[in-house]
Amino acid sequence: MKIRRSALFLVLLSVLILTAGVYTTSNCPGYDFFYRGAVFNAMFPDGDDIYNNLTPIVESNNNLSWQVEGADKRVLMVAWTKYPSSYPIGQSIKTSWGDTWVTAYPEVKNYFTAHPPSGGDPRLEVAQLLGLPPDTNNSYFVELWVKPVDLFRPSADNEINDTVAQLYFPDNTDISYKIWFLNNTRYSYFTKRLPWTRLGYTYHWENPESKVGLSEFVIRKNSEVTVKSLSSTSDYLKH
Repeated sequence: MKIRRSALFLVLLSVLILTAGVYTTSNCPGYDFFYRGAVFNAMFPDGDDIYNNLTPIVESNNNLSWQVEGADKRVLMVAWTKYPSSYPIGQSIKTSWGDTWVTAYPEVKNYFTAHPPSGGDPRLEVAQLLGLPPDTNNSYFVELWVKPVDLFRPSADNEINDTVAQLYFPDNTDISYKIWFLNNTRYSYFTKRLPWTRLGYTYHWENPESKVGLSEFVIRKNSEVTVKSLSSTSDYLKH
């Protein structure tokens, strides 16, 4: 099995290099090797990559922040973005532009409280934690109140109320979600070169001890959310 997997890896790697070129960054060349390795490794998850302590989005999870609006309960989620004008503070908006990838509040803050940025611009360290390219233009953190029904885990096993995501689709998986999943596989690995784990957590590509970053979720396109706050990356990590 290991030999077959290695052979498949080499074939796919060759195809990627021949058809799309090798990922490089103009301003972070020293990190290209690590980032490329993360992207290639993320293509081939196995049982050893499953993480059993994902964040569950359930009311009994006291680590989350909840808001009650009438009969609706919303959970506070956090996106890292380069489009601050899309998020007017205090207003309800529709995510008409597409899916929005988020983490649960306060996991980003908790991580950087335990691992303070080394100094200077902290965006590189955020990109490493969230599995994004080292030259990303994302510069703002936005906190959003979101209905749990509008969230899913970007995994074949997309439930948000448990602590583990399996490698394969459950028997009752909707065909539309399978199509989304396959399209995002192509988009992540071949178009954008992103180390999407497909297992419910971000790929921490600069951590030699573990590639498990933070639990990640997706807000569905056209969801109604409320903007709680918008901060620059450096300001957000200070508070």
